[in-house]
Amino acid sequence: MQKEISSTSSSKTTKKSEQSSWTKNKIGSLWTKKNNSGKTFLSGEIVMDGKKVPCLIFKNDYQEGNTPHFHIYSLEGE
Repeated sequence: MQKEISSTSSSKTTKKSEQSSWTKNKIGSLWTKKNNSGKTFLSGEIVMDGKKVPCLIFKNDYQEGNTPHFHIYSLEGE
């Protein structure tokens, strides 16, 4: 039984160190929302140079060739 307990506590320690790595590399947060016509988009903020920049991300519905799948718009300076 003790081996199982130490094994469990060892894996918890590993998970904590993985979380701190993800937390260290996090640059923002996004939430899914729907506009009035029912289309889904992302809304949130990205941290650049220590400053939180609010942004919106929309799917590019007019893709041709090598165009991006999404467009990001800053809400800063509205």
